[in-house]
Amino acid sequence: MKKGRIFLYFFLVLVITLFNFYFRPVESNPKLTDDYRNSNSFVNNLYVSDEMFKKSLLKPEDYYFYESVLKGISEGKDSITIKCDESDNCSSLLQPTVEAIMLDHPELLNFQVMATGTQKDGYFIYNNISTLGPIQYKLGTLRIERIINNIRKDTKNMSDQEKIIYVYNYVASHDYDYAFTFTGSNQSAYSFFTKKSSVCAGFAKSSQLIFQNIGINSYLVTGYDHMWNYVEYEGKYYVFDATVGASHYDKSISRYYDGLGETTVGETIGNYSELYPKIETEKLRNIFEL
Repeated sequence: MKKGRIFLYFFLVLVITLFNFYFRPVESNPKLTDDYRNSNSFVNNLYVSDEMFKKSLLKPEDYYFYESVLKGISEGKDSITIKCDESDNCSSLLQPTVEAIMLDHPELLNFQVMATGTQKDGYFIYNNISTLGPIQYKLGTLRIERIINNIRKDTKNMSDQEKIIYVYNYVASHDYDYAFTFTGSNQSAYSFFTKKSSVCAGFAKSSQLIFQNIGINSYLVTGYDHMWNYVEYEGKYYVFDATVGASHYDKSISRYYDGLGETTVGETIGNYSELYPKIETEKLRNIFEL
């Protein structure tokens, strides 16, 4: 009888944990519509993309390449075969395509910008580098949905200034992965939300997901082997960089920097600067009088 009660107790704890972490009903991203859900751009409920970089870095006739790679990654495929004649030179499309997908879709949990591919016999084979299996991908997405839903509740009645500071402090409470393994999970929001540690790509992509879900406009930015965000405040855009978030709490460490205005690389202008709104040089920390 005693063993039965113990088993029942642990069974109930397991059910409650699974429900709370993965299956508890939550509100969807406020930007998500049925039309978007049924479009080629839809990956999961975490993010709605305008695919600005697809439209800017690729020609319309090459969108099929982008859409094929995006669909394959979304389905968890490690190898994606795309029909492509030799005259199309799909090899030249690989780098701009993966760059565009990286910046357009921070909700992908099993993708990194490093990519390889081969073109042969009328086909191009793209190799996706990922360490997440389909179950990890599904459960990871469900878990992140529920974490972000909690953040939406926490910030519901906050001003934009309070929301930006909240996100910075929240991201800063996570650890930087100094072991640094360049894998799909490490380069995505997956490691940040499920392991509470990541590298710059994970910090920036997670910030991007949170900002959209709480009503703050922002962009992902790459440059100088780094990734960060531009965030809108009162109609203007500013640098937001929460990488090495733990340094926010300890100014004595050598890697400390002010993420509400500076980046680890000492530069605030990244790649494709012509595609972004004008970026203000004044620091958010000064504007917020922190």
